[in-house]
Amino acid sequence: MSQMTAGSPNGTAGPAYADPTTGESGKALAFLARLARDFTAVLSLSDLLEHMLRGLREETGFDSCAVSLLDTRDPEKLAVRATSGLRGRLRGKVYRRGEGLLWAVMDTVTPLNVPDMHTDPRTHRPDPQLRSAIYAPLMVHRRPIGVLSAYRATPGAFTEADLDLLTVVARYLAGAIEVARLHEQLKELAATDSLTGLANRRGFLDRLQMEMDRGRRAGTELCVALLDLNQFKRVNDAHGHATGDDVLLSVAETLSEAIRETDVAGRFGGDEFILLFPDTTAAEAEEVLDYLRDLEIAVPAREGLRARISFSWGVASWPGDGVDVERLLQVADRRLYAMKEAAGGQTVRLPGTVRFPGAGRTPRD
Repeated sequence: MSQMTAGSPNGTAGPAYADPTTGESGKALAFLARLARDFTAVLSLSDLLEHMLRGLREETGFDSCAVSLLDTRDPEKLAVRATSGLRGRLRGKVYRRGEGLLWAVMDTVTPLNVPDMHTDPRTHRPDPQLRSAIYAPLMVHRRPIGVLSAYRATPGAFTEADLDLLTVVARYLAGAIEVARLHEQLKELAATDSLTGLANRRGFLDRLQMEMDRGRRAGTELCVALLDLNQFKRVNDAHGHATGDDVLLSVAETLSEAIRETDVAGRFGGDEFILLFPDTTAAEAEEVLDYLRDLEIAVPAREGLRARISFSWGVASWPGDGVDVERLLQVADRRLYAMKEAAGGQTVRLPGTVRFPGAGRTPRD
């Protein structure tokens, strides 16, 4: 892509896209045309966001950019879904309604130019390396679904022309996000476990490969954790498969609620579950599992019975433990069964309370 001239806050050398009467404005139009073409060609949401942010930085010279989207499960939360130039610092960060400048844009559905985030009272826990910012709402059917933002390391670094360009890009991007989500919904029908609603083996492995490819490009790491319920067979044997299905469903719901939106929970088959943690170290993944181990899981009562369940797990880190999917899962599986053997396979008892690895806490919030 061609490099565009960045905006000048003092107005002495405005950006090429600021004046439609100049020949340089053709670069801006060509940039938007390329974005529009790419938006329709890229159907993966994560690839779409990464591609757009990288192109936006190349064209404008912005220090960094990010896309934040409403949590589809909880509209009171706004999660940073993709970043460029931030080395993963903000990716996965969640802002609750009313927190920070992102929600100021969501609530007013108005673009915003912030000369200095460190002095703006609306800023929530400012990043020491980011000073000025511009924001544009992502609108679908006149409703905000998220925010496109750009940052620079010095105060007062953005012009109104910068904000205008970001707003135009946000309009294209919002429509592309809607198309990508519809496409992914169709794919999910074939990649979802019918009992739990989690990713099935095929769906999880596709997502894992995609995150590994992204990690190679971005220079980030990830972790997978295999989880196996200890002696779960006793539930099915003593109380039937319907009760066992209730337990599995409750475990799946608890996992989904406990992880970040950027993480992935899957059912690998039977009583084996798997978690994917992008941009996460092995120590951070183990911390999440320690939280989960203390989490009480409610199972719908069936004939007045409730269960208390323990589980074993194995964590593997990419690329340190393996550079491909097969090797990574082999390491996680080996560590899972080493833990299972060391624990002796704790029992499942009925009646009681289902217990699964911080009650009342959401790890890594």
